[in-house]
Amino acid sequence: MNVMVSISIMVLLTTLSIPYFKEYQTNLKLSSAVKSLGSDLRYAQQLTISEQIPHQVVLDRINSSYELLKIDLATTTIKNIEFDPEISYQQISSLTNDKVIFNSYGGVSEAGQIILQNSAGQTNVINIKPSGYIELSQ
Repeated sequence: MNVMVSISIMVLLTTLSIPYFKEYQTNLKLSSAVKSLGSDLRYAQQLTISEQIPHQVVLDRINSSYELLKIDLATTTIKNIEFDPEISYQQISSLTNDKVIFNSYGGVSEAGQIILQNSAGQTNVINIKPSGYIELSQ
């Protein structure tokens, strides 16, 4: 009898907690995508400063992805990242052709803002300052 009651309580708790785990998982995917993009923006900035060769991050709204490129005599793809299907760009502001281009001092050609959204409608923001400072708002 006690075993049946214990099993019933465990089943009930599991059933009630599944929606919360799904929401948590969706939030975790958004947080991970923002951290990944922020980290790769900083990486492109560091490569530009250390190599004295321009690097850029090109954002692809349609495929929910981005590329880190080295702009030299020939353009070289350093990294290509696709977001989880639940993550998309909600808005990209003030970045011509959706590109973040770093100069040899670590600054950017244009300051801007990138807003990522998950399937639950929650958003996180990446602000890119003229100095090249990358600010993640979570």
